Amino acid sequence: MAHKVLVVGVGSEGPAGLPLVLQNRIAQADLLCGSERLLEHWAGLQVEKMIIRANIPELVERLRRRGEARVVVLASGDPGFYGIAGTLLRYLPADELEIVPHVTSPQLAFARAGIPWSDAIFTSAHARPLAEVVGWARRAPKLGILTDHKHTPALIAKTLLAAGIEDCRAIVAENLGLPDEQLTDTRLSALPGMEFSPLNVLLLIHDPDWRPQPVFAPRPAEAYAHRRGLITKAEVRALILARLSLGETDIAWDIGAGSGAVSIEMALLAWRGQVFAVEQNAENLAYLRENISRFRVLNVEVVVGSAPAALEGLPQPDAVFIGGSGGQMQGILDVVCRRLRPGGRIVLSVVTLENLNEAVGGLKARGFAAEMTLVNVARSKSIADLTRFEALTPVFVVTGTLAPGKGEEDDR
Repeated sequence: MAHKVLVVGVGSEGPAGLPLVLQNRIAQADLLCGSERLLEHWAGLQVEKMIIRANIPELVERLRRRGEARVVVLASGDPGFYGIAGTLLRYLPADELEIVPHVTSPQLAFARAGIPWSDAIFTSAHARPLAEVVGWARRAPKLGILTDHKHTPALIAKTLLAAGIEDCRAIVAENLGLPDEQLTDTRLSALPGMEFSPLNVLLLIHDPDWRPQPVFAPRPAEAYAHRRGLITKAEVRALILARLSLGETDIAWDIGAGSGAVSIEMALLAWRGQVFAVEQNAENLAYLRENISRFRVLNVEVVVGSAPAALEGLPQPDAVFIGGSGGQMQGILDVVCRRLRPGGRIVLSVVTLENLNEAVGGLKARGFAAEMTLVNVARSKSIADLTRFEALTPVFVVTGTLAPGKGEEDDR
């Protein structure tokens, strides 16, 4: 029976920081894999070595045909924290791996700074979009961030400040565990002008009176740039978002995005996911981009073009909002109903009986159940020292869900 692949987390102190039993098992390996920096700790060990760079397919193939060889994969810190363990588990059965984690670098950074981390969130900016870092900074009182040569503390700070994150305490821990280890305790606002060693971890500590930003807070129409009042009203947006039932990692489409009010509020709910705002009108596109910049959302991608043609290349959605069809309702429903992930939701807003009939009929013809809500809203309006109510245009909100036993396989 083949030996399990031993995946060992190693600290900056190298072999000295490992228990004797692990040191012995590494010494008995037939193949030792790891980065050049980690393999240098075992330079004197006479054993076959494989440097891990961008050669993951080659590494996986070697592990699969290891036979009776004892294989050790060295990882920096905790291999399960944005590390090699997660990669290997995508290709090898869990029962073929033995994973032994070390202390994560954010843990060590918090410890060095003398700050407890039980209420902290650890995340990574390494080769990843910064939208998730922004999202956590809006929600978590403490944040430990893995950086890289591109997403430096300076760049992360610029992005967070531009996204409206409040200035806060910032600690950069450089070269942890090495002779030139250094902690810089400063403020987020000071980081854009500072440079650090490439090997660093960024800690953000919000001030004691800080409070998380609300998850859901529909804004008045006046908050958005838009043309001639053509914007989904806040009360209707609230119902649309409730019916979409967005999860934080969802992929969502907003078809006929207009000025982007729904797209932006979808993105704040699906803050670890992505919203694709599809729009063809040049004036609307200008407002859409202005609003994305105004509200500093990083996870809205503008798709210029008309549906259904503009939808074909988009990732499979968990939820779809159709705010405008441009006379192409049936073609749009063909694509949306075919591509929607199992368990996903389709929500449409229409104002005419003819479009309501077409939307409901189109959903039912494609195996979807349709629920209809007529939204009648009246807002208070002052007249001298009196108050009256002024009615808004009634809107039909249609929610489509796939009937049991229908649908295609997930293509993610």
